[in-house]
Amino acid sequence: SSVEITQQPQPTETEIQFILDAIAKYVVVEVRRSDVQSAWSGIRPLAQDPHAIDTASASRDHIVATSPADGMITVAGGKWTTYRKMAEDAIDAAVGSGEFTAITSPCRTMNLPLVGSAGYSRSLFTDVAQHYVVPHRPGAIDTQVAKYLAEAYGDRAKMVTRIAEQRKLGRRLVRGHPVIEAEIIYAMHNEMCETPEDFIARRTRLAFVDVAATHQALPRIVDLMAEEKGWWRWKKGSELRRAQKYLDTFHAKLEDKPDVHAAESASGVSGAKP
Repeated sequence: SSVEITQQPQPTETEIQFILDAIAKYVVVEVRRSDVQSAWSGIRPLAQDPHAIDTASASRDHIVATSPADGMITVAGGKWTTYRKMAEDAIDAAVGSGEFTAITSPCRTMNLPLVGSAGYSRSLFTDVAQHYVVPHRPGAIDTQVAKYLAEAYGDRAKMVTRIAEQRKLGRRLVRGHPVIEAEIIYAMHNEMCETPEDFIARRTRLAFVDVAATHQALPRIVDLMAEEKGWWRWKKGSELRRAQKYLDTFHAKLEDKPDVHAAESASGVSGAKP
């Protein structure tokens, strides 16, 4: 659906209900509005080829265009899940336009491993669990946490657990979710995490999964980031308030029913998770 362009798009109750109605066709249990834990909306651009004859048509895929005037290459549209293909097409266009005769091999991005994938295997979580002892509680790491870390970080999961061991940051940030305190420090030093919003929405998916739980975790997240960055009291308060305001855009509750949780949604391109 067409929407107004805004930095923080929000789903409507109609869109959330549309997703719940669709879910009802595939699950046996009744999924109610009160079962939903987080709701959000996203805007997806539809690109138009500036050199196309039919300017009325818009593509749901990405478009790579080379300006005939100055040779500038523009890649527009697309989506997160096709970022490698977008990059490949853009670089291929640049190579062709620039006549890089020294480049003879085809693009290798299809098989370029992601960070953390080199030592990954489906059984990696067992290795993570066996070689880590929770600092604040004797015994092996929680299996659910070990699986989550292995799937989220690959072979770098051990870097996260090392931080947890050395700094005693192995506790979960909030009950019911496997995200642990050490991930904040790891994200700040290895993934350019600068704000609480970065962590809850762009390094982990906590905000997209459970808004109420994320609200509970925010004070601890801000405390750890403040300690690491040397934030003063006013800065901590500012960061916390901004992150809380950001979470409010996720429509975790109905205005007339404050006890209701929320649903995962994306307007324009919609999706849901009970």
